[in-house]
Amino acid sequence: MDRFAPTPADSRSEPMRTDWVRISVIAGFIATFMMTVTVTGGYLLANAIGDMSGGTVATWFEALSGNEMVDTIGDSVAVGMVLNLIVGLVWALIYGRLAEPVLNGPGWLKGIIFAMVPFLLSILVFFPIMGAGFLGADIGAGPLPVLGNLVAHVVFGAVLGFFFAIEEGSGISDDASEHQASASSERGTALGILIGGVVGAIGGYAIAPTMDDLASRPVLALAGVLTGAAIGALIGSLTGMTTDEDTAARADRKR
Repeated sequence: MDRFAPTPADSRSEPMRTDWVRISVIAGFIATFMMTVTVTGGYLLANAIGDMSGGTVATWFEALSGNEMVDTIGDSVAVGMVLNLIVGLVWALIYGRLAEPVLNGPGWLKGIIFAMVPFLLSILVFFPIMGAGFLGADIGAGPLPVLGNLVAHVVFGAVLGFFFAIEEGSGISDDASEHQASASSERGTALGILIGGVVGAIGGYAIAPTMDDLASRPVLALAGVLTGAAIGALIGSLTGMTTDEDTAARADRKR
């Protein structure tokens, strides 16, 4: 089956793939997970080194880890995580449909360029709505809100573009083995999400009693589901890209 849909001739763009939705969802899921890890790591760092009685930078980090926007999100962690995943997938679909075919360069660079759109919307629109002020000025954390948001979106874009390119490259030819590898990758991704989500839910639920000061058991279980599913999608997608010819070749080398 041809995976490319015809598009008007344009030297600056690439053919539109008919399976761009699948590729976008997989890449977007992984990218959103990595962005969440980055934001969480930044919050933990700010919480650890922030000090209102310290120097300028220390007070910035303290303000970054405790402000109106953080308190608002903290009141509904589970809802925030789900919304973050949905928004990430929506941006991934926009990237796969509109941006990726017309941008030039390696996948990771395409993703970073595209990610500047949600980055600007975040600091210009989302921050004021959440009470952080224009460019996060009302937080009182200096340039850290903008810099931290930029880093998070660079990670999102780079991962999105990188994995979109990997998934896109798994079936670009009409060779039967290439299509078999693509189908195997899809099955591996689906199985990885399922197994990873279950394992993550069990793990999050199990460790919840040791982290009750951070979040409730249902929230940690949900975090485990999302984390496990993202890791499972990555592992399943990569390990699933194999064919009968690959298996036979490995068997011959062992003989």
